[in-house]
Amino acid sequence: MHCGIAWLKRLMPASIYKSFLKRVIMKRIMYSLLIVLVLVSAIVPSTQKKIALIVAIAEYPEGGRWRNLSSMSDLRYVKSALIKSGFANNDIDTLVNQNATKKGIVKALDDLYNKVNEGDIVYFQFSGHGQQIQDDNGDETDGYDEALICYDAAATYDPVTYHGENHLRDDLLGEKLNKIRKKIGLKGSLVVLIDACHSGTATRDAGIKRGTEIPFQEPGYKPNIKIDLNHNPEQGMLEGFTEGMGTMVVFSACSPNQPNYEMKDAEKQGVGSLSYAFAKSIADLPAESNYNVLFQKMKAMIQGEIATQVPMVEGNLDLEVFGGKYIPKPEIIAVEQRFNNASNKYNDTTFVINQGELNSLTKGTTLKIYPVGSNEVYAEGIITQVSSFQSICTSSKHLQKNVAYEVKVDEASNGDFSAAILIQNNDMKSKKASMLETSIKELMKPYQFLSLSTNPDYTMDISKAATGGYTISLLEKGDSVRYVKTVTDSLSQDDWKYFLNGIKRSMRVKYLRNMTDGGAFAKDIKVEIVPKAATKTQGEIILRPEDEFEIRITNTGMQDYYYTVIDIMPDNDMKILLPDDSKEASDYVIHGKESIPIGAISVDKGTPNGKEMFKVIVTKVPMDLRGVVNRTRSRGTPMRGMEQMMDDLYKDGNDQRATRSSMGSVKVDEVGVMSCGFTVRN
Repeated sequence: MHCGIAWLKRLMPASIYKSFLKRVIMKRIMYSLLIVLVLVSAIVPSTQKKIALIVAIAEYPEGGRWRNLSSMSDLRYVKSALIKSGFANNDIDTLVNQNATKKGIVKALDDLYNKVNEGDIVYFQFSGHGQQIQDDNGDETDGYDEALICYDAAATYDPVTYHGENHLRDDLLGEKLNKIRKKIGLKGSLVVLIDACHSGTATRDAGIKRGTEIPFQEPGYKPNIKIDLNHNPEQGMLEGFTEGMGTMVVFSACSPNQPNYEMKDAEKQGVGSLSYAFAKSIADLPAESNYNVLFQKMKAMIQGEIATQVPMVEGNLDLEVFGGKYIPKPEIIAVEQRFNNASNKYNDTTFVINQGELNSLTKGTTLKIYPVGSNEVYAEGIITQVSSFQSICTSSKHLQKNVAYEVKVDEASNGDFSAAILIQNNDMKSKKASMLETSIKELMKPYQFLSLSTNPDYTMDISKAATGGYTISLLEKGDSVRYVKTVTDSLSQDDWKYFLNGIKRSMRVKYLRNMTDGGAFAKDIKVEIVPKAATKTQGEIILRPEDEFEIRITNTGMQDYYYTVIDIMPDNDMKILLPDDSKEASDYVIHGKESIPIGAISVDKGTPNGKEMFKVIVTKVPMDLRGVVNRTRSRGTPMRGMEQMMDDLYKDGNDQRATRSSMGSVKVDEVGVMSCGFTVRN
C-alpha cells in the first residue's frame, strides 16, 4: 500500500500525509468487512419469514349456477388475524373473485413456491365453493375426487362446452402444496385452511352453504366402489410424505358428506364459519399454544352456532401455532355442548364426552372441567349415562356457549375392565426371583383394576433365562404368550408399563370381541363374508390360511355412516383393517342404499385354528380406533376423544360432588355394531 502512494509523501506536509494515509487504511478495512458480510449472508440462511396466500371468491359469474358467498369477510378477518400473528402485510398475497380462475390460482401457488425459502412458515387458504367430481385416474375408493370451485368452473357437465377442466382437483392442489413443503424443508411448516365444502349429502336446512350435494359427472356415470386392500391407495394432501419436507396442518370446515354453512359475525354480516372461528380463536390463544388447542377453540365456536357441523383437522398438532417448536400436550377429552341450543332449551350444564365403557368410565365417574389451554378448574362434573364410546355428563356450573372446554378424569370405576393376575415364580429358591415377584406386586398396587388370584385372567411367569437374568412372560388363558421381557435383577417402570399396556390392550380386545351386535344404526347395516371358495359346516364358513374372501357392507337405510372394520384373530390378536394407514377415518363413508365390497383379503399365514371375527362399527361422525388397537400410529393426527385411551385412569378417590340434574330425555348417541366371521382350520 505504501509503495502505491509513496510519491504523495514528497508533495505533502507530514501531518497532512499521515491524516490522508489513515483515511485510506480505514476505507480498505471497511471494504474488506463489506466483502465478508456479503459472503456470510450467502452462506447463512435468511431469517424465517411468514408468508401467506388467501384465495377468496365471493362473486361467481352469472350462469355458472354458483351462489355468491361472504368470502370477502373471510379475507378481512383472516388477514387481520395473520398480521396480529406476525405476518407482514406485504407478505400476505390475495387472489379474489374474477382473478381466482384455475389458471390464476395455479399461478399464485407457483408464485408462492418461488417466494418461500427454507424454514419459512406458510399459510394457504381457499374460501369458496367445493364439489365432488368424477374421478379421472382411478385413485379414489368412492369414485370421486374432491375439487375447489375456481371462478371459471361450471357446476354441471356439458358434453360440448365443459368437462370439468377448470375444477381444481385435490390431486393437483396436493402436488402444489407438497412442492412448497419440499422447499421449506424440515424447519418450515405449512398451514392450510379450506373454508369450502365437497358435500355429498342433500340438505334442506336454511342458511348459505358452501358447495353442492350434486357431484360433477358425465350423464350415466356410475362409480366403481370397491376397496382393494392390495391396491396402492390414493395420494391425498398429507400422503406422499418424503424426507426433508415441512410439516403441514390442514383445517377443513366440515367432515366429508356434510354441508359447510356460513355464520354471522357480531355485526350480523355473513362470514365463513371456519375463517371466523380461526380468526377469533387466534385472537385469544394463550402463548405457546399448539394446533390442537387452536382446533378445539375453533370447533367449539363453530358448533356453538351450527351444532351438527363437524370441522376436521389433520397433521401434526403438537406444533406451536405459527412457530417452530413442538409442544406436546396430553390428549384433550373435549366437552361437546350439543344440548346448548334452542331445540334443547339451551341446556348449558349437560354435555357429552367421546369416551365411555371402552375407556373404563362408568356412571358416577367424576371429572374436572377446564377451559382448553388453561390449568384453572372451571367446574366439576359427573357422568350420568354411559355407552361403549360416549358418556353424558353434567357440570356444576353453567358452560358458556362458544367456549372450548376439556375434562380430566378424577376417578374411574373398574366396570368391566378388571383383571386377575397370578405371579408364577419358577425359581422360588432365588432371592432375585423373589425380589422380582415382590416388585411386581408393589407395582400393581396403584391400579384398582388389577388383583392377585389363583384363578387368573393373566399369568406373569418368572423363569431363569439361559443367557442370565430372568425372563418375564405375560400369558393369557390357554398359555398364549403375549408379551415377554428379559431383565437382570429388577423390573423398571418402563418394563412395567410395557406389561401394563399389554394387559390393557388384551382387556380391550376381550371387550370388543364380546361386544354384542346392535345399536341405533345396526338396523340399517348388513355385513357378510363372501369367500372366493370355501366349505361350510352347518352354516359356518370354513377357511384355511391364504384363502381369499371379501367383506361386503350394505347400507339399507338413507343415512350416511362412517365405518370402522376391526379384525379379531383366533388368538385374540387384533388389528384395524379400515381405516388403513394411508388414509383418514373420514374417508370411509357408506352412503344410503349403497353396498361396498372390501377385498381381496386373505387369511394370514400362521393364523391358529379358531374363530376369526370382524367387527364393523358405524357412526355419524368419523371414528379412529387405530390408536386404541395398534401400538403405534402412522399419522400425526390427533385421536378423536371417543377413541382416546388414557393410560392411567384408575385412581383412588371417593369424593362426593353435587351437580345439577341431567335432562331426563337426553340419550347417549349410539353406534351400530355388526359382526361377521369364519372358522380357521389349518
